[in-house]
Amino acid sequence: MKFHKNNIFYVLALLYVLLTYFCRNNIFFGDMVQFASRHPHFFLANQFQTIYLPNYLDSGHPPLFGIYIAFAWFVFGKSLLVSHVALLPFLLLIAYQVPRLLSRWLSGFALLFSSLLVLLEPTLLAQATLVSPDIVLMAIFITSINLFLNKKYNTLALVLIPLGLISLRGMMVLFASFCAIILNNTFEQRKFNRQYFFTVTFVFLPSVVIAAAWLWLHYLHTGWIGFHSDSPWASSFQRVSFAQVLKNALLFIWRLIDFGRITVWLLALFLLFKLKFAKQLNLKFSISIVVFILVFAANTLFADGLVGHRYFLPIYFLTLVFVLINIPDAFPKNNKLAYAMLFLSFLIGATFVYPSKIAMGWDATPAHLSYYSLRKDAISYLNKNNIPLQTVACGFPNLDSREILELNGDSSHFNSYSDTTLKYILYSNVFNYPDSLIDKIEKTPAIYYQKKGVVFIGIYAIAK
Repeated sequence: MKFHKNNIFYVLALLYVLLTYFCRNNIFFGDMVQFASRHPHFFLANQFQTIYLPNYLDSGHPPLFGIYIAFAWFVFGKSLLVSHVALLPFLLLIAYQVPRLLSRWLSGFALLFSSLLVLLEPTLLAQATLVSPDIVLMAIFITSINLFLNKKYNTLALVLIPLGLISLRGMMVLFASFCAIILNNTFEQRKFNRQYFFTVTFVFLPSVVIAAAWLWLHYLHTGWIGFHSDSPWASSFQRVSFAQVLKNALLFIWRLIDFGRITVWLLALFLLFKLKFAKQLNLKFSISIVVFILVFAANTLFADGLVGHRYFLPIYFLTLVFVLINIPDAFPKNNKLAYAMLFLSFLIGATFVYPSKIAMGWDATPAHLSYYSLRKDAISYLNKNNIPLQTVACGFPNLDSREILELNGDSSHFNSYSDTTLKYILYSNVFNYPDSLIDKIEKTPAIYYQKKGVVFIGIYAIAK
């Protein structure tokens, strides 16, 4: 088998199909409870008669993803299988576009290994197991890069439209991409090219106009953009002190290097030191990465809760591609060793877990995957022992009804740990609990406990 980009696509596509099959019964997890279940439930219940979400569901993002999942349910039936399969076209698009992008600079084993490493990037892999709008964002983003490099500007103008409608972060990617393109051209020609600026502007204009129209219509309907004071997510957007800005900067850097990505950044710095900007391509990638970091940092550093790992997937992708395409030149005799080092780093990063009191982005690591079967077994234990879910305390992301989480028609649900009248508590290291409650639980014998991989789940009788 020759390692041609078409053959590599078939390999990657098969891996994504298998991944979707193995995850077909996984319940909604993390923020996907909101985007892939609560939103579609609303649109389906209202028979698509409105595009506006009620305030308690509206986190400011355009509703395109929720409408898409709801439409899939409407056509094929509401189920976890349909939900996961609905994401498969975008996973296949990533599988198709990645080797096409990398084949501009790589071939043979280098192209195969590099394509596989992109798919194995821990946060991208974790999101691929979920029903995630960020997979749609990445599929469109990578496709847009290829269209731009192929100078297919008319098609690119159309493809950019859903990028601006998938989320507010998609709008940020639009802005960062535009800035990176203009800056790269300016550095390349050593002057600002007005004609090129207007050419690129016209390519981005349809997506910007449509995204702006949505924001304006949303504002006319709700009176706010992004968030409002009564929003459940308002605290995440609150402006912070200078000390918190510094803390956010450290968190931002932590997110960039987390889950094994520190190896990517160390290699990137080494490559810049060794190869410098001998290739114009390296300068373009460096400018693009810096632009994306600055744009995302501007949104992250000055708010209280916008440092989720998955938010920075475009930065992870650009940095990883930069490293991968330079490995053959930097390590002509040991490039397979460099690829193996990256693979090992991702493998370790994808299974690494922080201590219980350190916040961890579980939806950004494949380490969370054993949670689903553990949760199912814990619920079976509760049912067998006639313990109603409503009498058991729990935390995010396991507070919604089983219908919202599992699409099984069951309205039963756990209750919040803030309810001090509850007799039992369900505790897992994937849940968000305050440190004081964790201390209390860890001093209490479990009446039920299971661990699988790096995830554990236990049931405890709460001492009054």
